[in-house]
Amino acid sequence: MDGGQQAKASPPRPAVKLPQGLSAAALEKKLQLRKRAREDAARNLPRHDAADLSGAELSVLEAVAIERGHIDQARDQAKAEAERRLRALAPTPQDFSGPALDARLGLAQAEGRIAHDWRAAAARAAQARGDMEAFKRQHGLRRAAVYPRSTLFQAGLLFCAAVFEALFSAALFAEDDARGLLGGAITAVGLSGANVTLGYLAGFLGLRYMQHAQMPIKIAGGLAFGATALLALMLNLFAADWRDRLAEIAGRQIDMGSDAGFQLWSLLQLDSPQAIILLMLGAGVWVFAALKGYSGFDDPYPDFGKMARATEDAADDLSDFRTTARRELEGPVDAAKLAIAARLEKMRAEFEAMSKAFDAAAAKMETLDAKARALDAAAGAAIHLYRQENMAARTAPAPAYFSAEPPSAGPALDALAPSAAMLDEARARLTDSQRQSSQALEDLLAELNSATARLDAGDAA
Repeated sequence: MDGGQQAKASPPRPAVKLPQGLSAAALEKKLQLRKRAREDAARNLPRHDAADLSGAELSVLEAVAIERGHIDQARDQAKAEAERRLRALAPTPQDFSGPALDARLGLAQAEGRIAHDWRAAAARAAQARGDMEAFKRQHGLRRAAVYPRSTLFQAGLLFCAAVFEALFSAALFAEDDARGLLGGAITAVGLSGANVTLGYLAGFLGLRYMQHAQMPIKIAGGLAFGATALLALMLNLFAADWRDRLAEIAGRQIDMGSDAGFQLWSLLQLDSPQAIILLMLGAGVWVFAALKGYSGFDDPYPDFGKMARATEDAADDLSDFRTTARRELEGPVDAAKLAIAARLEKMRAEFEAMSKAFDAAAAKMETLDAKARALDAAAGAAIHLYRQENMAARTAPAPAYFSAEPPSAGPALDALAPSAAMLDEARARLTDSQRQSSQALEDLLAELNSATARLDAGDAA
């Protein structure tokens, strides 16, 4: 038993001041040891075969016996006080099973409370995954859906294309439009808006549905693309022809309504560079809008992006619900963790106080032991002085016990052994409590994971 003491270098023992009259010199003077040693030597006492101490040596021991008795009494009192103090400070055994049982009950209640909604969310996610897989098998798709997270950027690109065409077209129309820049701008805005709209519809309703697995839908997509492309061609050719006519009648007041009807073959008779540029600009914007309608806003395959988003939304809903439900399931476990930690911390604090009390008792006992050792050392020095004087003055051989160390009562053997045993027992109890708390928390975590697994599998009790 180490009594809770850590292995440290022992500090030097402080010097102990002996009571007055109990130093070696004081004992020699008080008991006249030199004189008695010479007198005993003259009579060849103690005899060379003597085994017992002489009267002078016994008188030295008797002289320190009273003080030794006081020290021994103080040691006994310190021993009893240490045992009483440690017994009062011993860590109180804690119940770690109570919080664990409460947590298991709360966990079971929470599991039953959220089981229905968990199963419903899992069923929705599974249904969405099943529908997605069936859709891919039905349409022969072996890739993941590709679509932008946000269509705002794509819409912004289409808007920029429309604005670009409107600004450029407004400048071209304004050159020969009698209404000036305002009239050209009005015409250009209508032209660019119609061009972008037709291009978008050609891509979204035409190109996308032309690659559909079912032939009727594929044919419908081709018809939609052809119709929108034809309309866009007619629109841009008409705009270019109109620009040529404006150039021809520039400076003359004409009735634009009289030319509303035009021959289709006359649309290709473009004379001015502005009309050709207007036609090329419209064609470019239309192609750009068609490509954006094809793949800029959704997956190129019809309904594939919609199915993928539905599957992803269902999976996200399940994940969010699972996170919230898991947090609810962890509530009783966290409460039990706090309760167990508080009880364990209480035991640690009690053991720390017990250890400090033992250290204080050990320091006090060391002081008393030092006094006892100093007193024994003074008595031993006085007896040694008597023996030296006796051997110097005698003619007969000195007894054999003169060569042995003077007798010393010494401090009692390990007076704090019972206290150290109590401290070791408290340490073992604390270690066992730590093991119990860790095991309780591990069991709760395993129960939490089991509950989660049951809910994931749809087998909640």
